[in-house]
Amino acid sequence: MVVIKRDGKRQKFSPAKIKRSIEKTAKDAGVSAAKRKELIKEVALPIIKLYKNKRVKSTQIRSSILRRLSTRSKSVASAWKRYEKKKRRKK
Repeated sequence: MVVIKRDGKRQKFSPAKIKRSIEKTAKDAGVSAAKRKELIKEVALPIIKLYKNKRVKSTQIRSSILRRLSTRSKSVASAWKRYEKKKRRKK
């Protein structure tokens, strides 16, 4: 129910945010709409189920997403990592 961000701030757990992140990353990686739906089903939904009633660190959610993406779509996992790298450079 609560996500603890890296800076210590707390945020309400948002299943929609997880789905949206995977959808956008998969789209950026050039994955078809059907495959994006499948990834959300195989990656996002189990993670949402696992963490939705717990207090969890955002880094745990990130690790779980990347681990599942790596086994299902290496191109999407790579796109996720590229996005994070680019985001870090901007700061």
